Amino acid sequence: AGRARRHLRAMQLYVYMSLIRLALLAAAVAPTAASSDHAVKMQQIIGTARIAAGNGDTTLALASLDKLQAQLDAWRAAIAEAAAAAAAVPAAEAAVPEPPAEETAFSMNVTYVPDKCRRKSVEGSVMRVHYVGKVVATNKAFASSFHTGSQPFRFVLGSDEAPVAGWNEGLVGMCEGERRRLMVPHRLPYGAQGTKGGA
Repeated sequence: AGRARRHLRAMQLYVYMSLIRLALLAAAVAPTAASSDHAVKMQQIIGTARIAAGNGDTTLALASLDKLQAQLDAWRAAIAEAAAAAAAVPAAEAAVPEPPAEETAFSMNVTYVPDKCRRKSVEGSVMRVHYVGKVVATNKAFASSFHTGSQPFRFVLGSDEAPVAGWNEGLVGMCEGERRRLMVPHRLPYGAQGTKGGA
């Protein structure tokens, strides 16, 4: 019976130390001043427990485990308190982007016309277009049909289906396969709600 008891206590010590090692590893991954203090104290207690267990001093080893549990509870409470304090801080409101100081005038340039043009687009035509949207000031792309599986965008010309209001104006009289470059002022595309990409 005594041998079984000693074996059980040795197993308890092993399990506790394994759990503490995991906690210390977590502290190493995301260190803070508070977690570092707790980790150091726990390492010292583990050292004492390991030596005591190695020397057969079960009483000291188990007492060390009790200290270890108390230290672990204190660490858990400190983490919970820090999380509650962080949750209580109100999130800063996102700043509403201001329109550019100088507004770009609407313009349309034809960059490519196919050899054959059987018909041209009119109001009410079903349009299927590929597009790349860029910010003039930075030349940074904010939207593109080529990043959505290369599927052209479908809409009825002259309707509110057009994602950019300037398209209804700039794509009239267009041949199939024709390419155009539109310069659209910020008041025409998307409106105040912007796009998924924040444009």
